[in-house]
Amino acid sequence: MKAKPTQQSAIASIATTLSRFVERLAAYPCITATGAMTIVVLLGVVFRYVIRHPLSWSEEVARYLMIWAASLAVSIGIMQREHLGITFLVSRLPHSAQKYVAVLVNLAVLWFLWVLTKFGYFMALDGKTQLSPILARYGISMVWSLSAIPVAGALAMAQTILQMLIDLFGTKEELDIKGSVDI
Repeated sequence: MKAKPTQQSAIASIATTLSRFVERLAAYPCITATGAMTIVVLLGVVFRYVIRHPLSWSEEVARYLMIWAASLAVSIGIMQREHLGITFLVSRLPHSAQKYVAVLVNLAVLWFLWVLTKFGYFMALDGKTQLSPILARYGISMVWSLSAIPVAGALAMAQTILQMLIDLFGTKEELDIKGSVDI
């Protein structure tokens, strides 16, 4: 049974609103991590080459901040449909077929994100007892850096589900097959 056009529009509208919320949920920490990483790298360079007293922790902290920023950016890319996509054949299909191909692709992406999130979660749990190589003297465990994968995976899964709802129940204008990079 097909949903009525008004119901379809309502579902797409709610999914779009939630998608923007998930985007902000990822964007603010991503921006913060990127800014903090820039400051840490700058401090590391100044202390190493200007003051000649290197900070032992700057490289490791910058690396973990970069992992968080890059991981969180995945869900933003999904929302904005900026990830690589092969649209050569899909763009030649009728609109109704494009919707279902998009859903099939998103189901494959969801499966991958589920595996990534599940195993990332267990890896992060294992990291609770493992101390960070350089930050061990401060009592910081690896759980903080390893948590980036399950957190970002969960956000990316939520964003993928919301994009599937927009694809299924949105109008032709909302279905943005060309949002991905064409190959």
